[in-house]
Amino acid sequence: MLTHRKIAVNKKLVAMLVVLFAFSFQEMNAQTPITLQQAIDTALANNLSVKTERLRNEYHQKLIKSGTAIPVTDAYNDTRFGISQTINFPTVYKRQKELLTEEWKSSLLNTDVQEAQLKKQVSQVFYTLVYLHHKRELLQKTDTLFAEFLNKATLRFKTGESNVLEKTTAENQRGQMALQLLQLEKDWEIVQLQFQLLLNTEKDFVPMEDADLGIPFLENDSSLLTSHPEIQFLKQQQQIANAVTKSEQSKLLPDLSFGYNLMGMRGMGPDDKLYNSTPQFHSIQIGLGIPVFTGSQKAKINAAKINENIAANEYEWKLKNFENAYHSA
Repeated sequence: MLTHRKIAVNKKLVAMLVVLFAFSFQEMNAQTPITLQQAIDTALANNLSVKTERLRNEYHQKLIKSGTAIPVTDAYNDTRFGISQTINFPTVYKRQKELLTEEWKSSLLNTDVQEAQLKKQVSQVFYTLVYLHHKRELLQKTDTLFAEFLNKATLRFKTGESNVLEKTTAENQRGQMALQLLQLEKDWEIVQLQFQLLLNTEKDFVPMEDADLGIPFLENDSSLLTSHPEIQFLKQQQQIANAVTKSEQSKLLPDLSFGYNLMGMRGMGPDDKLYNSTPQFHSIQIGLGIPVFTGSQKAKINAAKINENIAANEYEWKLKNFENAYHSA
């Protein structure tokens, strides 16, 4: 009696799993096929991470003009009119603009890094879906074989040519195959959600059935690695570190100040003329603001030089890691 109950349960399990699988298969047929290149192009156009990096590019580009920011002009007007302006030495503005330009270039290179990573992620998920698709086909064929085996085992059992063990074994094998198909559908749903997130679209895309599985091999030339976006980005960090040092060094240069005054006087002047306070005397003032307490600024310069070494070491370390991974691949 217990054996017959077990057989009945197995039949229900197999039937339920087959129905679930058929439903999932119908959903898959309703999805839109897409090639790898189309998927990459869609991701590059829609992905929010890449869009954010492109906005950062615009931000840093606009910021370049702030490198020549000049302090406010002092003006006063009582018994005389005066105006004065203090500016940094022109080299300071030049160095600040160069630094902001290098940071803008770094932002552009970081966008290239994000795009390269996105292409890699899209390709990995795309080929994972292709793999699951072909695995599904193999499991379906195997399930068909087990279904035929189960039908024959059932017939043999009914005619008395075999015992219940053969029939139960066939049912268990069919049930295990149905469970594998169900697990595959769950894996498919998870990977497809990742695919949809990368492409940032509400539409369900699946790889085209004739997707090319050929993966091109790179030439055995590790010198090509220096052109990789991530290596270029780290190299640009060295340029930024160098620009920071130059910018800090330029701040030791003197400030320039300019002033203009227009004033009048009342009463008898030294030239025996009578003046009535009408503004008519002009004067120009030019000065230099020489840094005296430079200890703090020199400390910043020394720190910037250390940062240059850090950027150089990070570049060399990353390049060696790239070379090692390349040769391993």
